[in-house]
Amino acid sequence: MESAASRSLPIDPYLLTNEQADRLEAAQRTLVARCMNRFGVTYRPPEPVTPFRPGTRTQYRYGVTDPADAARYGFAPPGAPRTPPPPPEPPPSLSAEASMVLTGTDDPKAKPGSGAAKGGQRVGGRTVPAGGCLGEARAALRTDGAEAGGDAAVADRINAGSFEKAKGDPRVAGVLARWADCMKRRGFTAYGDPLQASGDPAWRTPRPSAKEREAATADARCKKEHNVVGVWFTVDAAYQRQEIERNAKELAAVKAELTARQERAGAALGALPPEP
Repeated sequence: MESAASRSLPIDPYLLTNEQADRLEAAQRTLVARCMNRFGVTYRPPEPVTPFRPGTRTQYRYGVTDPADAARYGFAPPGAPRTPPPPPEPPPSLSAEASMVLTGTDDPKAKPGSGAAKGGQRVGGRTVPAGGCLGEARAALRTDGAEAGGDAAVADRINAGSFEKAKGDPRVAGVLARWADCMKRRGFTAYGDPLQASGDPAWRTPRPSAKEREAATADARCKKEHNVVGVWFTVDAAYQRQEIERNAKELAAVKAELTARQERAGAALGALPPEP
């Protein structure tokens, strides 16, 4: 297997896709704006800052795999930032009253939209909901729990844990040793595995150096030569299946919750008035 980009891992159905995450974000922004409007506040939530995201969850899970892309871009996937992005612009300032409606509190120590923001204030003849309009939107979407609308902890744990377990598995360790020998034959002796190669601090530059492109190309070719991705993916998936079986009841609830949240997001977005 040269690339795992088109392959799904067993845990994938229990994790948010990019589209599902975007849908929840859009629904929350919609509900917050609608709630603020009830209090006579015209409010446009800040546009989300979308980080680089692979096309699929497995596209770069095992590092670079395309020698042509590696020869051009180095270890950073095409379109990925090579240096930390600038901080997002601060949200537009709100009056003290509008801020209280948004967050449910005027206490700077209370987390906006959280349970500590009790709400209950009267603004414009209406009662501010618990957590303000942020809290109301999160409650409506059922994203006000521990995961705050993100992936469930059990699914995250399985997803990350299987990768690390597979990396230390003798079957994967064997192909990684052959990968390291392959890299040495190409002049790269410092790396015991692909994570060390891609994580070399020397590559933290605005543009890929010739040396980085050479190393990334060697990495991709050595992976292909020794079927690193095929073995790693197979073992990774096997560990996930074991954990999914052990946590079947909890994961069934996770999948049901994902479905419920998406239905609520769809209802919120479907209730939008037509554009003027």
